[in-house]
Amino acid sequence: MSEQNQRLFEYILENSASISEEWLRQRSNIKGSIYSKDADASVEKKLRDQHLYTIETIASGFLEDQEIFKQRMMKWTTEVVNSRIKFDTPIYEVVEALSKTRKIIWTYVKAYSLIHSSITKEDILSWSEVYHTTFDKLINEFSEQYYKITRQKISLQQELIDETSFPVIPIVDHIAVLPLVGLIDEIKGDSIIEVVPKRCAEKHIRHLVIDLSGVNYVDTYVAHKFFDLINILQLLGIHAIMSGVSPDMAQTAVNLGISFNKIETFGHLKQALSSLGVKKKEEE
Repeated sequence: MSEQNQRLFEYILENSASISEEWLRQRSNIKGSIYSKDADASVEKKLRDQHLYTIETIASGFLEDQEIFKQRMMKWTTEVVNSRIKFDTPIYEVVEALSKTRKIIWTYVKAYSLIHSSITKEDILSWSEVYHTTFDKLINEFSEQYYKITRQKISLQQELIDETSFPVIPIVDHIAVLPLVGLIDEIKGDSIIEVVPKRCAEKHIRHLVIDLSGVNYVDTYVAHKFFDLINILQLLGIHAIMSGVSPDMAQTAVNLGISFNKIETFGHLKQALSSLGVKKKEEE
C-alpha cells in the first residue's frame, strides 16, 4: 500500500498546477476579500503560490513518513494564518476555500483510481480515510493558530484602548491624576480595576486623584467598581480621592442608594490637587 500511496502522492503533485487553476476559476466576486475573483495580480500570485503549497501539504498526508506532513502543515499554517490575518480574512472564508480544495483534489484521486485497474475498493476507502483525516488536521491546526494570534492582536488593541481610556498622569513626584471621560460601562469598570493599580505601581504613585468631571453617568455596578479600585489602591499604600462629582451624578448616586461618604471627594480637580499641596507657581 505504501507504494500505491507514494504514486498517488506523485500524481497529485504532477497535477497541482491544474488543481490550482480549477480552484482559482471557482472564486467568486467578494468585495475586499483575498479570495475575490477581482483581486489584483499580486494577491492572485500569492494565492496561487500558497495554494500550490496547500496541495503539496495535503498530498504529503499519504506518505508513510508522517513527519513530512507535520512539518509542512506547521509551515503552511504559519504562512497562511499570518497572511489571512493581515488581509483581515474571516475564518469562514478560509474554511470555505479549503472545502473547495478538498473537493477538487478528491476528483483527481478518483480519476487516478479509475485509470489504474490494480487499485481496489479497499484502497479507495483507505485513501478516503487518510485524505479526510489529513484535511481535518489541517483545518483544526489553522483554526487554533488563527484564534491564538487573533486573541493576541485583540489583547494588544485592548491594552492600547486601556492606555488611552485610563491614563494615569503624573503631576508632580508621586502624585497623579486619572481623568475619566464619557460613559463608564461594565467592561470599562472591570478594566479599570486591572489597569489603574498596575499603572500607579509602575509610576510609583502615592496619591491618585480620580477625576470624574468628564463622566456622564455612573450606575450601581460601576460605582462599586470605583470603591473596589480605591480599596485596592489603599492596600497598595496609595491614597485615592475623587474630584468632579457633579450635582447630577451625586443625585443619581443618592437615588441608586450609592454612598460616597467613605471616599474623600472634591467638587473640582483644582481643589483636590490643592489638598495634596499641589498649587500653581503664582499661587505659592
